[in-house]
Amino acid sequence: MTNDFETGRSKLEELIQWYSSKQGNRNEATTRLQLIDQIFFECLGWSRDDVVLEEAHGKEYSDYAFSAPRRILIVEAKREGDYFELPAGKINLEYSLTSLLRDYPNLKAAIEQAAGYCQKRGVPFGVVTNGHQVVAFLANRNDGLPPLEGKALVFPSLDFMLANFLLLWQSLSKPGIEQKNLQSKLVGDLQPALPARLSFTLPFYPGFKARNIFQTDLQTLSELVIEDLPSSGELRKRFLEECYSQSGALSQYAVVSKSILQTRYAALFGQETSNAPTTVPAVDKEGISAELLAESLSRRPIILIGDVGVGKTTFIRHLMIVEAAPLFENAITIYVDLGSQATLTSDFRNFILDEIERQLRVNHAVDIKERNFVRYLYRSDLEIFARGIFSDLRDSNPDVYKVKELEVLEEKIKNKEEHLKHVINHVAKARKKQVVMFIDNADQRDERTQQQAFLISQEIAERWHPVTVFVALRPETFHRSLQIGALSGYHPKAFTISPPRIDRVIEKRLRFALKITDGEIPLESVTGIDVRLVNLSKIINVFLRSLDYYDDIAEFIDNIAGGNVRLALDLVKDFFGSGHVDTEKIIRIYDQDGRYIIPLHEFLRAVIYGDAVYYDPEQSPIANLFDISQLDPREHFLLPVLISVLGNLSGSETEQGFVETAVVYQRLQGLGFTPDQIDFAIIRGHRKKLIETAARRIPQRGQEMPSSLRVTTEGLYHISRLCQFFPYIDAVVVDTPILISDFRAAIQDAHDIEMRLDRGKTFCRYLSEQWSLLSGTGAATLFDWDTMSKELDIDLERIRRRYRERRERH
Repeated sequence: MTNDFETGRSKLEELIQWYSSKQGNRNEATTRLQLIDQIFFECLGWSRDDVVLEEAHGKEYSDYAFSAPRRILIVEAKREGDYFELPAGKINLEYSLTSLLRDYPNLKAAIEQAAGYCQKRGVPFGVVTNGHQVVAFLANRNDGLPPLEGKALVFPSLDFMLANFLLLWQSLSKPGIEQKNLQSKLVGDLQPALPARLSFTLPFYPGFKARNIFQTDLQTLSELVIEDLPSSGELRKRFLEECYSQSGALSQYAVVSKSILQTRYAALFGQETSNAPTTVPAVDKEGISAELLAESLSRRPIILIGDVGVGKTTFIRHLMIVEAAPLFENAITIYVDLGSQATLTSDFRNFILDEIERQLRVNHAVDIKERNFVRYLYRSDLEIFARGIFSDLRDSNPDVYKVKELEVLEEKIKNKEEHLKHVINHVAKARKKQVVMFIDNADQRDERTQQQAFLISQEIAERWHPVTVFVALRPETFHRSLQIGALSGYHPKAFTISPPRIDRVIEKRLRFALKITDGEIPLESVTGIDVRLVNLSKIINVFLRSLDYYDDIAEFIDNIAGGNVRLALDLVKDFFGSGHVDTEKIIRIYDQDGRYIIPLHEFLRAVIYGDAVYYDPEQSPIANLFDISQLDPREHFLLPVLISVLGNLSGSETEQGFVETAVVYQRLQGLGFTPDQIDFAIIRGHRKKLIETAARRIPQRGQEMPSSLRVTTEGLYHISRLCQFFPYIDAVVVDTPILISDFRAAIQDAHDIEMRLDRGKTFCRYLSEQWSLLSGTGAATLFDWDTMSKELDIDLERIRRRYRERRERH
């Protein structure tokens, strides 16, 4: 940066020297070529690749639109001439825009023109220049002050620019604009505070929703019957045979296109990786991929890639116990679980070695420290020792000889890694068995642990012949490790595991659970819970009947889980024991009428709130679409519009549904949103899994955004379904800053259903009023809030009508 700064100063000195003898009455085109281009491209470090000339927006054309990398600065060029003359006396750097607009009509027209361009395109900074005078200002503000009532930075001559070159560079150079120094200079770094959210006024927010004894019992039993017992030793094989769902099946409820589902891992490496490794589905139409089985013969680890919760562990267990059972029955299998095991250790190498030793002893009757076994294993070493310098002691001092001999063996077993390698090699040859090792659930640990797991598996696969090693990793870790981490020195082949159809998984799991609750699968080890199992059986039957009767609950689970089988099952289990669900009422009606259909609203409440009394965006799997970062009421709709843009552009013309981030910014800035606002929306949407990025990069504030973005099922479901339901609006209202004081006063804490419905209508009116500010921008062609709000009104009135009818009956 220092070199660019010094070079810029020198170029400005040259320009001043040239200009001193070349002053004239240049037209605008010549002014741009000879003066303005020189200032920005030679003196201020901008590249011609950073600018678009005469960029159209509607029927208006901006002279210079600079990007870093988003549209961030518009420069309006005027012909050479004195647009303004500063008052006599001391020349300041900062001037009131109000006074400049009042005193200089030509300058006023130019500033208003540039400000209009900026505001319509969401560009924060504007400049007006005639080549030898520069006025820079903040064209979009978030502190409630109209932009043209703020301050401007004024450079009245080239000589003044040189005398204040540090400030000129800090404010208008490319690095200066990227760091928003102009904003800091004119308005300071402090962001205006948003009005307090309703949640800030609630005591003990978000609270804990207590369960009664009945709900607590159902929660415990659902965990036991749906999660714990099926994975226990006595039921595991039958569970895998009856409940395993083939990965890679496409969801029938997903609201994204099938092509996006089919290419879940296709763009893992993006365009930035020229030597990306081969990724192959672990399962094809015939079952386990032939390539995966062939890869088991290579001396490198087999990497299983899948998102958290897609079923990597179930895939491994099904492979071992069902699909390739004959192969594994004739193999020495070591299974290391880094999820439930090793939670308190930081030395994973020693933990894995200890676990191999333990499993060899317990599961395969191989005690690696047993006397006779060790002596036989190192018999050749003992023979060499017997011919060495201590050989004379065998007869003359047999006790000392035995001690020395034991020291040799002790040194051998002290190096546990080498010792285990010899043990594995010996046992495999002696028993004529393949050795297969799984390092599972590394993806539940941090990235460093995952990289350690790969390095250990690589070492074992390469040096412990004949051992086949499987290691499960997250896609993000696999990608980053190949670029800069543990995998960068290797050329592995990876096998991807896509999620199965969520609705089939849930149905199979619940029907298997019914066999347990109904006694078809006897549980000799579990006693004293018969009565409670009957209640759980009724709830499961109700849930299965509800899934058959309506698609809406299955659609909700499928899209919110987004392929995470673990999350989908958690949503179901948590519903059974939720403090927000009157399960006693459900069972009572089921006993009386022989049926009960769970309405989607009832399920939504359990999921949205979880264990909290109020909606908590940090804990809930559901996102608040209407959150904002600045005092801009239009921003309530930025995230829905962002998701809509990605949905509209994710057709066949894009690469696996990904859309270039630059295109997204261009569209959203064209609606008047600034890069900072868009950054906030992308980061928030990614954190709640409403959008995903190419190469699984994590977007962060102050850093360049990932090169492309793609909508997810979670994102499209939020904007196409979820936001038109009362339970959703009723939840997120507590987390949304309300910018209009009258609405803010009307939106208060409420628990009575009639009061909550009234609050929901008020919140809907507030949002509609803010939506009207986007009229004429084209936002309505992307996200149809008018239709959503009408559907929400219908939902509110339907719930109110049902509540009153029920109250009258009772």
